[in-house]
Amino acid sequence: ETGAEGSFDAVAVVAAPPEAQRERVLARPGMTEDKFQKLLGRQMPSQDKCRRADFVLDTGCSLEETRGLVLALLEGLKGRPGRPG
Repeated sequence: ETGAEGSFDAVAVVAAPPEAQRERVLARPGMTEDKFQKLLGRQMPSQDKCRRADFVLDTGCSLEETRGLVLALLEGLKGRPGRPG
Protein backbone atom coordinates (compact mmCIF):
# COMPACT_ATOMS: atom_id res chain seq x y z
CA GLU A 1 0.00 0.00 0.00
CA THR A 2 2.97 2.31 0.41
CA GLY A 3 4.36 1.83 -3.09
CA ALA A 4 7.41 -0.08 -1.86
CA GLU A 5 6.62 -3.28 -3.75
CA GLY A 6 9.50 -2.64 -6.15
CA SER A 7 11.91 -3.16 -3.25
CA PHE A 8 10.97 -6.81 -2.89
CA ASP A 9 11.49 -9.96 -4.94
CA ALA A 10 7.76 -10.65 -4.87
CA VAL A 11 4.63 -9.39 -3.18
CA ALA A 12 1.88 -11.63 -1.86
CA VAL A 13 -1.56 -10.36 -0.90
CA VAL A 14 -4.15 -12.16 1.16
CA ALA A 15 -7.68 -11.17 0.27
CA ALA A 16 -11.07 -12.40 1.40
CA PRO A 17 -14.40 -11.78 -0.30
CA PRO A 18 -15.95 -8.55 1.08
CA GLU A 19 -18.65 -10.38 3.04
CA ALA A 20 -16.10 -12.66 4.74
CA GLN A 21 -13.83 -9.69 5.49
CA ARG A 22 -16.72 -7.76 7.06
CA GLU A 23 -17.82 -10.73 9.15
CA ARG A 24 -14.30 -11.41 10.43
CA VAL A 25 -13.52 -7.79 11.25
CA LEU A 26 -16.82 -7.19 13.03
CA ALA A 27 -16.18 -10.30 15.16
CA ARG A 28 -13.18 -8.55 16.77
CA PRO A 29 -13.71 -7.23 20.31
CA GLY A 30 -14.69 -3.56 20.28
CA MET A 31 -15.18 -3.39 16.52
CA THR A 32 -18.22 -1.55 15.20
CA GLU A 33 -19.65 -0.99 11.74
CA ASP A 34 -18.49 2.64 11.91
CA LYS A 35 -14.92 1.65 12.82
CA PHE A 36 -14.94 -0.95 10.08
CA GLN A 37 -16.04 1.57 7.45
CA LYS A 38 -13.34 4.03 8.59
CA LEU A 39 -10.75 1.26 8.42
CA LEU A 40 -11.79 0.40 4.87
CA GLY A 41 -11.66 4.08 3.93
CA ARG A 42 -8.00 4.29 4.96
CA GLN A 43 -6.93 1.25 2.98
CA MET A 44 -6.14 0.75 -0.68
CA PRO A 45 -9.04 -1.12 -2.28
CA SER A 46 -8.49 -4.86 -2.27
CA GLN A 47 -8.79 -5.04 -6.07
CA ASP A 48 -5.90 -2.57 -6.42
CA LYS A 49 -3.73 -4.52 -3.98
CA CYS A 50 -4.43 -7.75 -5.87
CA ARG A 51 -3.64 -6.15 -9.21
CA ARG A 52 -0.22 -5.01 -7.93
CA ALA A 53 0.68 -8.34 -6.30
CA ASP A 54 2.70 -11.17 -7.77
CA PHE A 55 0.69 -13.70 -5.77
CA VAL A 56 -2.85 -13.47 -4.42
CA LEU A 57 -4.11 -15.86 -1.77
CA ASP A 58 -7.90 -15.98 -1.58
CA THR A 59 -8.70 -16.44 2.10
CA GLY A 60 -12.42 -16.88 1.62
CA CYS A 61 -11.95 -20.40 2.92
CA SER A 62 -11.19 -22.14 6.21
CA LEU A 63 -8.09 -21.41 8.25
CA GLU A 64 -6.78 -24.88 7.43
CA GLU A 65 -7.26 -24.30 3.70
CA THR A 66 -5.53 -20.93 4.01
CA ARG A 67 -2.56 -22.60 5.72
CA GLY A 68 -2.37 -24.98 2.78
CA LEU A 69 -2.33 -22.04 0.34
CA VAL A 70 0.48 -20.36 2.26
CA LEU A 71 2.52 -23.55 2.42
CA ALA A 72 2.02 -24.14 -1.31
CA LEU A 73 3.16 -20.58 -2.05
CA LEU A 74 6.25 -20.98 0.14
CA GLU A 75 7.08 -24.28 -1.52
CA GLY A 76 6.70 -22.68 -4.94
CA LEU A 77 9.06 -19.88 -3.97
CA LYS A 78 11.86 -22.22 -2.89
CA GLY A 79 14.77 -21.96 -5.29
CA ARG A 80 13.23 -19.03 -7.10
CA PRO A 81 15.92 -16.49 -7.97
CA GLY A 82 15.62 -13.08 -6.35
CA ARG A 83 15.93 -9.73 -8.00
CA PRO A 84 19.48 -8.57 -8.65
CA GLY A 85 20.69 -6.37 -5.79
